[in-house]
Amino acid sequence: MVTTSIQIRFNDMDLAGHAHNGVYLTWFELGRMAFFRTFIEREHDWKKQGMILARNEVDHRAPVHLNDQAEVDCWCDRIGNTSFDLRYRITVLKDGQRQLRAEGRSVMVCFDYTTNSPIPVPAAWRTALARMMDTDKKTART
Repeated sequence: MVTTSIQIRFNDMDLAGHAHNGVYLTWFELGRMAFFRTFIEREHDWKKQGMILARNEVDHRAPVHLNDQAEVDCWCDRIGNTSFDLRYRITVLKDGQRQLRAEGRSVMVCFDYTTNSPIPVPAAWRTALARMMDTDKKTART
């Protein structure tokens, strides 16, 4: 799991004074990119070996406000042949405890942009994702 701080901006807020529902997907993307940086080198050529965001889900649990100290957790919980699932959790720090505000899931499909078709999850990515999943499971048990 990779945890990333969220810098909440004034324009993230809606008229009700809490985070607009659309920014949660942006926050998921922030977590997703931090997650990818743990196993995909910055110089990676995304046009040769890329991925497509095929599905996004958000379950809102409680509002996020402007001055909240928010974080997004991102981890992988499924690896398929051509796709993998990422999970997200947005929390805020209140009274020394992280409190859940939203959860989500994305389905990422590995993709070859030259042939415009899905490709198998690259071996190096599969290995890294499986290793992180194993580490997350061991951490959860302790």
